[in-house]
Amino acid sequence: MTRMFPIPLLAAPVLTACVHAGASETATPSPATPTVAPAAPKASSLEARIRRLIREASLGGGDVAVSVRRCLGDGRIAPEFVSIDSDRPMKPASNMKVVSTGAAFLQLGCDFQFETRVVPTGSGYAILGDGDPALADPSFFADLQFRDAEGVQRSLDEERILAFWADAIVEDHRNGERADAAIEIVVDDTIFETEGWHDGWNPDDRLKAFAAEVSGLNFHRNTLHFRPDPAGAGRPDWTDVRPRATWLVTEATNKSMRAGPKDKSTAWIHRLPGSNDLTFRGVVKGPHRPTNPPLEVTVHDPAMLLGRLLADRVEARGVEVDRITRAPAPLPRGGPTIGPRIKSPIGRLAEHCNEESQNLYAEALLKRTIHDRRGGSASWDDATETIVGLARQHVGEDVEDLVGDLVIDDGSGLSHGNRLTAAFVTAWLDAMESNPDCGDMFVESLSRGGGRDDGTLERRFNGFPAGYRVDGKSGFIFGVSALSGYVTADDGRRWSFSVLCNGVGGHVRNAMRLQERIAREIANHGSRE
Repeated sequence: MTRMFPIPLLAAPVLTACVHAGASETATPSPATPTVAPAAPKASSLEARIRRLIREASLGGGDVAVSVRRCLGDGRIAPEFVSIDSDRPMKPASNMKVVSTGAAFLQLGCDFQFETRVVPTGSGYAILGDGDPALADPSFFADLQFRDAEGVQRSLDEERILAFWADAIVEDHRNGERADAAIEIVVDDTIFETEGWHDGWNPDDRLKAFAAEVSGLNFHRNTLHFRPDPAGAGRPDWTDVRPRATWLVTEATNKSMRAGPKDKSTAWIHRLPGSNDLTFRGVVKGPHRPTNPPLEVTVHDPAMLLGRLLADRVEARGVEVDRITRAPAPLPRGGPTIGPRIKSPIGRLAEHCNEESQNLYAEALLKRTIHDRRGGSASWDDATETIVGLARQHVGEDVEDLVGDLVIDDGSGLSHGNRLTAAFVTAWLDAMESNPDCGDMFVESLSRGGGRDDGTLERRFNGFPAGYRVDGKSGFIFGVSALSGYVTADDGRRWSFSVLCNGVGGHVRNAMRLQERIAREIANHGSRE
């Protein structure tokens, strides 16, 4: 459930936002360095109850780290009053996203907007990437509308965005001095490193939507959506693909079969690593209804594919494109813009990242933070240094014990190389909650326990103690289950907590129950204060 960030109608021909969300008009100044509060409240009974819950949980010998702090809300970082192996470096899984989104808020500011635009280059036109993960993301199509030149309200999708740019390019080119010449389409994705696939990710996930490549120019979640049709003679028809990339279908190998009367649908798509060579496989049962989810496969080199998509639309309008190239170095950001500027506000993106656990969003937010802080093409190699620097600035100078074992391998938590301590997570959450500029926006970006249509926690924490709620981020990769966030009372009192469970193997459900019971004990403790 979206609690913030209303999405207005968009007016053509100026497209002010692809994912618009009324960003704050207040700039984000550098806050004073927080200090650590001098004394911790007594909570021995709460820690004893949590230790008992851990002993009673059946986790297959897995390790558990727990940290709880009472948020002070005044810029000071509260000391832990529950600390159970909280200084042990642990794999955080998707709890890494609270670090990535928080870092983006702190470094970029709560009014930051990603911006993608097209500019003339002399020999053609360039798409200037800003790392926006929401560009043409189908998740937002139902909410996005614009009014055309006649004032007619229309829906916005990936084809409309490409059409806006293609129409603008064709009009500008035909009004220029070389109207009959072929043009060049350049993609500038240099804001991020060209390596879009992280070595620490499971190679078996390469084709899965949650593990899409990360680019300085993302489009349509860096995936293709297919709706195969088994009707007619011969093999099923796979030409219904979005974005429309008919050449990929034409060049693909079709080994799929139509379903018989007793067959089940088993259709799937294979892509050769390092290419966009596709093979359609399995049994297609249909017809495919529009309400059914499409078959989704990741793409290789999203920026160059976007360049090909745009060139295809330009050529369909009668202008020849003789080549599609990648900018070897950042192109000038000044000069006129051709067509709409596509903008996406950080608040809406952080909310989608945390509520829906969107890995592409987390990686883009982290890398955009790295770029803003260090310049150049943002690399995962600089992630740890970037987060440690932000922690020293915003959590306080006395955080060396908290950051000493930190390893930020990626932004999403897909990598098993990440290491956080529960103590660091709660200190980070405490600092974010008390930030005067983006604290409320950060807390709102988390999933609400038991909240309808509110992301990964909407089916958890039903029947939570009256007068209390949980806002948090869950996490799971093989052998790891984690939950970090806040327990908040109706009167405004708030506790940050982190429960990191590693080595739990097939006992993930038990780990999840343990996390929920610990959050409940925090609420019960609050009711006794």
